[in-house]
Amino acid sequence: MSESLFFYYLIIWQPLGYLLGVVGMLIEGDVTWFTLAFLTSQGFFNLGLMLFIIFWSVVVSDTLFFFIGRSIHRLPRFVKVWSDKIAQPFDRHIHSRPLQTLLISKFAYGVHKPILVRMGMIDKSYWEFMRQDIPSIFTWVAIIGSLGYFSGLSFFLVQQYLHYAEVGLLVGLIVFFVAVKLITKYSIKQL
Repeated sequence: MSESLFFYYLIIWQPLGYLLGVVGMLIEGDVTWFTLAFLTSQGFFNLGLMLFIIFWSVVVSDTLFFFIGRSIHRLPRFVKVWSDKIAQPFDRHIHSRPLQTLLISKFAYGVHKPILVRMGMIDKSYWEFMRQDIPSIFTWVAIIGSLGYFSGLSFFLVQQYLHYAEVGLLVGLIVFFVAVKLITKYSIKQL
């Protein structure tokens, strides 16, 4: 697996991977954590250290978006419009079941960050927010991390068959482009 130039640098300087993990968690958490868990199972990272870094990266990210909601009136108008448009329909759930709303939103693409901003906009204290966010972070880290980690462990079982998949993909792409070319020629003749 270390044929890639990226993996070469990851092996040479492991802190780069941890740093990229922190930055990646601020941008897109699901893909980043799944990938890092996969690489952890492959031996690129220490599991305990990675769990610690990911957990605190999510706490920092969620806190950042919560405080964006707190200071929404000092930010450009589009931030409030973005949060209102996506998260306002969930206001009843945010008030009545904040823990469940946070947990479910962590797995809903494009909804979680606006909900965090919206939670900052309503009259919740930061500590009340964290008391509800911490269990959802633990659950999310456990589920996504398990999927990535165990996918990495099963990778060894299917690794020898990936070469056949590469060939199959190449043949499929060739057939697709030939079919598109023939259909285009046929369509032009019919006009």
